[in-house]
Amino acid sequence: MAEKASDIEAYLARIRKTIAESNAVVSQAELRIAETDRLLASQGLTREQVMGFRFSSEQKLMVNEELKRRGLPPIEDDDLDDLSAGLRDDQVTGRPVLPNFEAGDVQSDLENRQKKFGMMMKPFQL
Repeated sequence: MAEKASDIEAYLARIRKTIAESNAVVSQAELRIAETDRLLASQGLTREQVMGFRFSSEQKLMVNEELKRRGLPPIEDDDLDDLSAGLRDDQVTGRPVLPNFEAGDVQSDLENRQKKFGMMMKPFQL
């Protein structure tokens, strides 16, 4: 019977330790939420406003490129996978198109840039 009581005490001790660790994690999360709310308030924003932000796939791709440049992991989004898989050279990706000086064909480079600019401006045509 004493052996069974010590097993129960050990089991309860593990449960108490798990509860204490869980409470510590919850406290850290609450502190991070409060810190985030203070940062947003300093910018004149609320969590609800930020949750309402909607970004285009091109903007998300640009963010991932910047995160990669800074050595940070990219954001994960199913829309990005679909977009990056379907991108073609003649589609606008939200970043400037640099001239291809090595090609030596300035006229075709200019035509290519005009074509890309036209594609980018299509949604704004009346």
